[in-house]
Amino acid sequence: MTFTGTDSCGNSPKNVFVATFEENLFNGGREALNEVIADDCVLHIVHASDVETHTGRDAVLEALLTLSGQSREVGHLEAAITHGKAAAAWGYRQAEADDLRHFSHTMWFTTHKAQDFGQIRIFQV
Repeated sequence: MTFTGTDSCGNSPKNVFVATFEENLFNGGREALNEVIADDCVLHIVHASDVETHTGRDAVLEALLTLSGQSREVGHLEAAITHGKAAAAWGYRQAEADDLRHFSHTMWFTTHKAQDFGQIRIFQV
């Protein structure tokens, strides 16, 4: 598996934090993900027809690991941006030549120090 990222976020520690989160999500890094999910984090996975909600660190971590466990060979982070307590990241994952899937994630930090996420929204269409 190969995950590449953008080099345009190196001047912002918050942007690097988000880019690192995305890489850990792609690679299924349980310990690293656990460290950046707040105890009361809420995860919304937005599908074309409904929204799946997970609440609490353990439930959010397991849902994220389920997503990261989906088959893929290549991932690329196109951008990771932050402003205040808000963050966004997008890119793509690809399992096979004909299976390109774009992703878009929005996150909110619990504080302006950007030490953990209190809310995450993942768009799956």
